[in-house]
Amino acid sequence: MAIGDEIVRIAQPLGDYFTVGTLTSNMAQALGMAGHLARARDLMAGVVRSLDTAAEADMVGWMVPLGLMHPWTGELEQAVGWFERGVQRMSGETRDWTAARCLPGLVSALRRLGRAEEAARWAAVAVTVTAGFDAPYELSYALDEQAWLAHGTDPARARELHLEALTRRRISGLRIGYPDSLDALASLEAEAGQHAEAARLLAASTATRDEMGYPRPPVDVPGHESLVAALRARLGERFDDLWREGAARPIDEWAAALTRGRGRRDRPTVGWGSLTPAELDVARLSTQGLSNPEIAARLYLSRSTVKAHLAHIYAKLDVANRTELATIVSRELGRE
Repeated sequence: MAIGDEIVRIAQPLGDYFTVGTLTSNMAQALGMAGHLARARDLMAGVVRSLDTAAEADMVGWMVPLGLMHPWTGELEQAVGWFERGVQRMSGETRDWTAARCLPGLVSALRRLGRAEEAARWAAVAVTVTAGFDAPYELSYALDEQAWLAHGTDPARARELHLEALTRRRISGLRIGYPDSLDALASLEAEAGQHAEAARLLAASTATRDEMGYPRPPVDVPGHESLVAALRARLGERFDDLWREGAARPIDEWAAALTRGRGRRDRPTVGWGSLTPAELDVARLSTQGLSNPEIAARLYLSRSTVKAHLAHIYAKLDVANRTELATIVSRELGRE
């Protein structure tokens, strides 16, 4: 963090709101992820003061660390407010990078507040928009949020989405997200009665977080501690051995084992399984009676992008129109 402090210090005399604000916001997010929330809040307080005194100031992504700090500490309504400010930069056919970065956090905050319907709607938008930016960090975060929304109702789909998120992290070298994937999968294993595997996964995640300096957000700690206590009670004397076994296995081996056989190279070129997350969203909406402009508005895409997605969908599924597409969508969704 000393390097980041030095960069900001050098830039400050320039009086350049954009450079200083952007660097400060990025450093605040890194500090928050490392658990230094008080320092991150102090940094962002200066950014907010700058925005109050210079309405014309523009900084890349300043809503993101402000939004993230609040769910990390359980202040969910405030988080929604900051993330919504970022998402509002997206309107009509306008694409905006800050909005894309804010979308997964907005879904997370809404989900934690119990506003599942809103969260699900924004999650679909988040997956489509972040995929459109080819942003693997944000897309994996959005996929995880879709998965968490499915935990209670469709654990099979939840597992598939979490594994898709982990696969994208592995392909892109986003190791910082591995512990998040393992925590999520451990929760599903515990719910399925696979208590030993859940204990191993949690141990691997905890060891990796300690090694990386990437602690669980405070808002997640009570749930984690409750799950560990439940597993310890269920497994008895076996728990400590399983925990040591999980922690001893390198995180990269866990990621490789969990995602074996998955990845972009393994995606078929035709058929339902060949559709990307963005194409799946367009296919579903197109068979709900929405026009191309309506789909574009719902997913914050341009009309030309929706048209291109449909062309790809038709080719991959070998259909000629929406009626034929609807038959396939209905059949495949019925299997999920």
